[in-house]
Amino acid sequence: MKVKETAMFLAIGIMFALFIGLLVDAIYEEPEYHDFCKDERPYPYKEFREPPTICNYTKEFNEKVNECYSKEGTPQFDFDEKGCQVFRECNFCNKEFNEARKIYNRNVFFVVSPIAVASIIVGLLWAFQVIGTGFMVGGILLLIYSTFRYFSDMSKVLRVIVILIELLFLIWIAYKKIERKH
Repeated sequence: MKVKETAMFLAIGIMFALFIGLLVDAIYEEPEYHDFCKDERPYPYKEFREPPTICNYTKEFNEKVNECYSKEGTPQFDFDEKGCQVFRECNFCNKEFNEARKIYNRNVFFVVSPIAVASIIVGLLWAFQVIGTGFMVGGILLLIYSTFRYFSDMSKVLRVIVILIELLFLIWIAYKKIERKH
């Protein structure tokens, strides 16, 4: 391929991948942290004129804090008149946000991956080589994007299975593309 053709299929591939990624983002909004967690600090700042006395935290206090952490929450505290922390509540907004983000990433994976596969197949079948190669590159970029979106939320076994399926698919595409030329 000539330099101009290479530049064109790379541009088509990158622009196609950007278009699909931005389209999905415009249609299906990603959860935002501030929608789940208000601007409240888990450890509210309070200025004391004198250093607080030594705080003797009770077993009950420690159990509440540890239970909160074990449930993936964030302990919220107030301060007493001595400047010692007083357990107020266990806040689960961060856990709720992470769960919403996991679902979002999974859904993006299941929407974008088929588009990526279709794009690669269309690229394989497209008669005009520069455009076809551009769609293949765009599809490969989308496949990588969708996989990485969901990758950290997959189990170890699912990661291996997904990567194996994608690898076998790309090998099959490469074989079909090379087979045509020979």
